[in-house]
Amino acid sequence: MKYFHIYAAFAVGLLAMALFPVMERWQETGRMAERLDRVGLGERAAKSRAASIPLGDADVVPNPDPALVVRVEDTGALLASWQTVGGCGAGSGGGSSVGLKWIGRNVTGGLFNVQEQVSYTKLGSTIGGTDYPEHNFFLNTLITADVGEKWNFGINLPLVYKYLVDPRHIGSPYSSAIDYSNGGIGDIGIVATRKLGRINSLSLTGIVGLPTGVYDARYNAGGTLLNQSQQIGFGEPTGSLILDQTLDRVWGLVVVGGAAAWRGGENKVHNYRAPSGTLYGYAGYFLGPFVPAFGLSLTGFTGHDRDQDAIQNTPLYSAAANLSIEWSTAWLALLVAASFPYGYDGIKQDENGFSRSPWRLQPWTVSFGVAASPF
Repeated sequence: MKYFHIYAAFAVGLLAMALFPVMERWQETGRMAERLDRVGLGERAAKSRAASIPLGDADVVPNPDPALVVRVEDTGALLASWQTVGGCGAGSGGGSSVGLKWIGRNVTGGLFNVQEQVSYTKLGSTIGGTDYPEHNFFLNTLITADVGEKWNFGINLPLVYKYLVDPRHIGSPYSSAIDYSNGGIGDIGIVATRKLGRINSLSLTGIVGLPTGVYDARYNAGGTLLNQSQQIGFGEPTGSLILDQTLDRVWGLVVVGGAAAWRGGENKVHNYRAPSGTLYGYAGYFLGPFVPAFGLSLTGFTGHDRDQDAIQNTPLYSAAANLSIEWSTAWLALLVAASFPYGYDGIKQDENGFSRSPWRLQPWTVSFGVAASPF
């Protein structure tokens, strides 16, 4: 609890910054609609008096067409259906939260869209004052294509590399530490998006993760299994449903939504990942070719993850501040993003029986993305 109030104040501040321009724009839109109604009513009343025709409800000018004040229809790819692989666990289809979204203009016009995104997350533990870090690198290639105006289909191909510093904790003044690495193709994701509404501002995305990554890698032939977080796959199908609402504003855009994820359950080596649910909001500001964005996501899990039946101190609840900036032209877009989660795991004692705080910073993630729309 030592720093909880600091992070809570930070999260509240981010949320307030996101909500202020939204509320301000909603108020302005309401005032504009009311003013147009009065102008239209006055014109109809004048014509009615001149022609001595009673003014009826059918004569009142309705509110302006939303297409006049909403640009989503003209910029339908403002929100790309992109999701990074989270640092906890392995596999693209069942991340622990909604991840780092691509908020910005993106690129359009080609036969298909290609996004390359490399992410880095640092995991690990500290035992007896010694750090044992795990460096996780994810290179995701997301290829999508529109099928008509309402459907979009794609595939996410993840390459995963994990470098583990002395994971067996054998390093000492009398013996040399042995580092390990684990890499290869992770769990491939199949993505389908259905755009909803007259201007396609609402979208429902389904992601199915295929168990293509190795989930039972060992330190050596016939040796001890690597921990769950050190594997590059999970060994079971995963799935997510994501509902996004894009609200276009004069100054930029707001994206709100939620996600439900089945993260694989239990696999053949008795590793378990709990289902999760996430609510989130993002705001992006148009500054020429740049779109800085920030968001807040709140995630809950049904229980702790388990590594070979051993309970892990994974969070039960977490809040993440997500920051990004996009630069784009008509044919190329670049993104730099970061996520800083803070969570509650409910575990108040360590493995030695000593008191510990259940509130703590979770592993942060940084990411760099490139998007293009060829042909």
